[in-house]
Amino acid sequence: PEHGEGVGHLYCIDATKRGDITESGRVWHYDKIRRSISTASIVDGLLYIPDFSGFLHCLDAKTGQPYWTHDMLAAVWGSTLVADGRLYLGDEDGDIVVMQAGKTKKVLAEMNMGSAVYATLIPAHGRLFINNRNQLFALSVDGK
Repeated sequence: PEHGEGVGHLYCIDATKRGDITESGRVWHYDKIRRSISTASIVDGLLYIPDFSGFLHCLDAKTGQPYWTHDMLAAVWGSTLVADGRLYLGDEDGDIVVMQAGKTKKVLAEMNMGSAVYATLIPAHGRLFINNRNQLFALSVDGK
């Protein structure tokens, strides 16, 4: 597949339709996104998805109407993690952003992991696992 920045499209379709659903199955279409291989996260009626241009988009999952975008300032290859009211995302510069999940954009914290973070962050066993190009980090949620 072709990677990198470019025109992107995000569609919401009605999967109960049959046959050619090009028009009849379309619920909404969002064309402000750039090319992406990320999986969208949908929590509390909000859809979060990043793109290769480094923009994180927050949309209404039912209507496709945008609430906000956040510029990561570097390409994003992974997907968002939404847990405990927070959204986590890493980028190609190694930056991790922690945001409040919701209709209003609010950055809670940022940190750099030393090299590119291409994968999605994973929560497990009371820790947040983050891998960059060289290392795997296990951050404790209680600070220990």
